[in-house]
Amino acid sequence: MPDSERPTEQKSGPSAGGVVVRNTLYLSAAQVLTIPLSIVLNALTARYLGPAEFGYMYLAGTLCAFGFLAVEWGQQGVLPAAIAQDHGGVEALLGTGIVWRMWLSVFVYLVLAVGCHVFGYGVELQWALGLTFAVAMLSSVVNAFKDTIRGFERTDLPALAQVGQQFLMALIVAIVLLLGGKLRAVLTSEVFVVALVLAVLWPVLRVVGVRRLSFDRSVLKTLLTQGTPFVFFNLAMTLQPNIDALYLSKLAPSEVMGWFAVTRRLIGVLLFPASALLGALYPTLCRLFTTDQEGFVRTARGSLYSVALLVVPVALGCGLYPEIGISIFSEKSFGPAEDNLRISALFLFLVYFTMPLGICILAANKQRAWSIVQSLCVVVSLVLDPILVPWFQKRNGNGGLGLCVAGVLSEVLVVGCGIVLAPRGIFDRRFAKSVFLALVSGAAMALVARALKSITPFVAAPIAVLVYAGVLLVTGGIEKTYVTAARGFISRKLSRAR
Repeated sequence: MPDSERPTEQKSGPSAGGVVVRNTLYLSAAQVLTIPLSIVLNALTARYLGPAEFGYMYLAGTLCAFGFLAVEWGQQGVLPAAIAQDHGGVEALLGTGIVWRMWLSVFVYLVLAVGCHVFGYGVELQWALGLTFAVAMLSSVVNAFKDTIRGFERTDLPALAQVGQQFLMALIVAIVLLLGGKLRAVLTSEVFVVALVLAVLWPVLRVVGVRRLSFDRSVLKTLLTQGTPFVFFNLAMTLQPNIDALYLSKLAPSEVMGWFAVTRRLIGVLLFPASALLGALYPTLCRLFTTDQEGFVRTARGSLYSVALLVVPVALGCGLYPEIGISIFSEKSFGPAEDNLRISALFLFLVYFTMPLGICILAANKQRAWSIVQSLCVVVSLVLDPILVPWFQKRNGNGGLGLCVAGVLSEVLVVGCGIVLAPRGIFDRRFAKSVFLALVSGAAMALVARALKSITPFVAAPIAVLVYAGVLLVTGGIEKTYVTAARGFISRKLSRAR
């Protein structure tokens, strides 16, 4: 289809800026709506399936995520950018990408299935792997459709599809669980939901002007070549969870995997505020690094300052009140995961700093060095997991604690390397003072939490967080410029609402 006939057109200047703002709002709204649904879905699944079967789901999902590095081969980064630059080649780009994913997924699944058989995993995991892989394969095609639509600078349709899929998934899976369905029935229902979303999205492609798909060998070569950097960048981040899960599955009982799976789900939720904060920061830092070095340093330092204020109550809440999170899943079935969360609170504290540090380093064109640093986490897991998992399993009856300790040590290493690699000027006395005052306020929060230990955590936790915020205000931990900006923002919103 000629470019002149496409229903969307390239934007430039101020109108393009409006498109970016609009698209960001769509994606942010979709995240806000889908995260609670995801929490509810995970909680229901964990409660009704129990630790062992929930652990099988986690292990199968972790293996599939690793396998789909090869299946997708970085196309999630290449496809929307290539389509945005040239609408005329969309049919070949999308068609070629889907053909590659479908054929390679069969090979990757067979490799994973044979590997699980060789390492002695039973029938239940094979079922979980096969059905999870089917979900992942269909989801990969759905994501290709969404990436294509984004290439036309349309995020409203992908955002709507994301919310609809999560809502339908939660509804169908909840019904299956309430009717007594177990692991296989739950995963089969997930296959059905993703297939339904795929069927709905297929005709939606015509809305943005995508017609008959085609396969092109030269396009495949381009996709693979341009996707390779994305594969290697994500390899270390995907490989470490697989190493952890495989060691735990072999060195601890199946229910321990379920406890660890719940831990990772909750940590993922607690990381969302930092992810939302930093998601829009990367392009700004990339621009400032080439045009305004002082602005780059000032913005990077400000992001670390904001994260320091945010992470202390989040990490303390995780360590002081783990029962709040576990109660969502089931205190009776997943109670030992509370100890996992207490250790992971330190991991959470460190990750909140490695995330902005990583973005600063990537924006400063040090991608290779940061990839090497991430690879060190894999080495830490390879060395420490086989030592710590059996030790904690024998001593505490919970080998997952070993993975939590190894995770903390690997993040200590990453933070140290991040400080060394970060551009000069980011860390100064003002930043050190901000971190110190945040920690002092955190100490006050911990003391209040200890004093209120006798009352329900659902009441004590909000009081402790309010104390943290109050001490920050009194000590000057929250700078007047931030307070003034917040007041101005609220005043403007209220004046518009009148």
